[in-house]
Amino acid sequence: MNPSGGNPYDPAVRSLAGDLLGYLRLPGGTMPSEFNYSIFELWAKADDINKEKIAAGWPFVAFVLRTHDTDGEDGLRRIAGN
Repeated sequence: MNPSGGNPYDPAVRSLAGDLLGYLRLPGGTMPSEFNYSIFELWAKADDINKEKIAAGWPFVAFVLRTHDTDGEDGLRRIAGN
């Protein structure tokens, strides 16, 4: 819990959540960079072993993608703050 009452997530994580919303063409999303777009696409094609490899290199990206995998749009909006 964030004592200030603001969004407890790191700004980079919030930005990635917004980018994933945009990638999914959901309202309130932002346009992901070409790199982020490519990682999002790669995640969708990856098996569990390769998802772990992605997570090792880009843990914030993996956190956002796993949140979407488990909590869907609501999870992304909770991270992004919208």
